[in-house]
Amino acid sequence: SLCDLNTKLKVTVYYAKNVVGIINGGNAKFKNEILVIGGHYDHVGYKEKSKAGEDSIFNGADDNASGTAGVMAIAKAFKKMKQPDRSVLFILFAGEEKGLYGSKYYVENPLIPLENTVAMLNLDMISRNSDSLQLIGEKENPDLAEIIRKEAANYPLKIVDSDDHYIGGSDHYNFYINGVSSLFFFTGTHDDYHRVSDNPDKVDHLKASNVSKLAFQSAWIIANSKKYYKINKN
Repeated sequence: SLCDLNTKLKVTVYYAKNVVGIINGGNAKFKNEILVIGGHYDHVGYKEKSKAGEDSIFNGADDNASGTAGVMAIAKAFKKMKQPDRSVLFILFAGEEKGLYGSKYYVENPLIPLENTVAMLNLDMISRNSDSLQLIGEKENPDLAEIIRKEAANYPLKIVDSDDHYIGGSDHYNFYINGVSSLFFFTGTHDDYHRVSDNPDKVDHLKASNVSKLAFQSAWIIANSKKYYKINKN
């Protein structure tokens, strides 16, 4: 049977901003080609219903202070080098936890035409789980994966297959579905994922540093290459 249903909605609008920086390429022929390096800086906030004295803050040390710090460290390293041939755009995304909103907004409103973007490297949760590292999107982006796997031999990291292989799950996905070859550096989930216990004392700082160094070395190759990168669409 049919019935009428009435409901009231309360809409609250929040504004958040992506944080962006750029290092311009030094090669006149390739400076208009862009490599994006990104990671999200938001997390899930706090427990609204918590007891007095209970830890209620989701600090998000691994997810994703680790990736945010990695992006900033890579930007600092690029700044100390000579100008790369291609330009490098660094983006810290807002709203990833709510639905990849920051990266979605960027690909729909790019600062530089998206067709000029040759690759995107995403750092999200890079500081846990011993020496293992997953390259999410490896199957779909074999050319980028080949570069990173080759460089990984220089670091105490073991690239492992994802237990649940998927291309989505973080901000690289919006670039991938819009035709940009994209890979996600990810060290896996853990018992502190999206819990108040994801605290700085559980972060492996050396591992986060090694993942960031690997991402920088791979990015440096991409930023000084004339190559373009294959995408396998699902």
